[in-house]
Amino acid sequence: MYVTPFPSYPPTEPRARTAFRLVTCCVPVEKGERSVKRQTLILVIIGVILFVAGSAIAYASVQGASKHASGTNVVAPVSTSAVVAKADIPAGTTGQAMISSGLVAIELIPTKSYQATDLGSLTGLNNEVLTQAVTKGHALSATELTASTSSISVPTGLDAVTVTISGTNGLAGYLQPGARVDVYANITKVSTASSVTSTLPLPCTELAMSNIQVLDVQSTVPSFSGHRSSAGRTIPASETLLLAVNPGNARNIEFLSQNETVSVVQTQQDANPPPLQQCIGTDQTTAAP
Repeated sequence: MYVTPFPSYPPTEPRARTAFRLVTCCVPVEKGERSVKRQTLILVIIGVILFVAGSAIAYASVQGASKHASGTNVVAPVSTSAVVAKADIPAGTTGQAMISSGLVAIELIPTKSYQATDLGSLTGLNNEVLTQAVTKGHALSATELTASTSSISVPTGLDAVTVTISGTNGLAGYLQPGARVDVYANITKVSTASSVTSTLPLPCTELAMSNIQVLDVQSTVPSFSGHRSSAGRTIPASETLLLAVNPGNARNIEFLSQNETVSVVQTQQDANPPPLQQCIGTDQTTAAP
């Protein structure tokens, strides 16, 4: 019996199984793409969050630094440098003597007690002299200084003479160097050798000399209108004046300042001044002794 052999065809699978295999092979690819997209989206969101957070931190830091800087600009210093007395310094001490003797030094003082006229450096003492005594720990002020006598020149033909009078008789601190004054004397004593002792009224006042130049004054006091305070304006107890006079007036002022009461009046060189050396008492006029 002859048997015809079957052709050698490769085995085949049913169509349904083939389709199923195609479907199942593609499913993992779609799931992988979704997973990658999800991870990418998450990373983008995290990046945005980090960017926003970093920007917020940087902005806050800049604002904080700006506030700190502006705050330090408006805060006034608690102390200020000033020239301070290291010991009690008498009036008449020159700036050079204060520096060379170590009587002053640059120190920090509370800003609230610092005045605009206080000296901030030792150079402010050059060619200056104290017009009033200062105590230890006191900050030196320009109002307490005047030009040193080394810079004062006496006019040719005149003498320089000092006279110490009470503060009120010396114009209560208003008098300034360079002013012109009339010198008055209040006479209370009469020489026993005088021939006019019986007719001279006592006490009496005379204009001893007129239009005298003031070279220097011991102290000046600012006017009350510019320095109002509950304590009022300070009047010096005494005042020493440096006057430029001719030799004859120098003798007169020496005698009067030693034996009588002397006062000065600031003059504008009046057209009709009182007569010189005429002693005027109560309703009486006579020649000076």
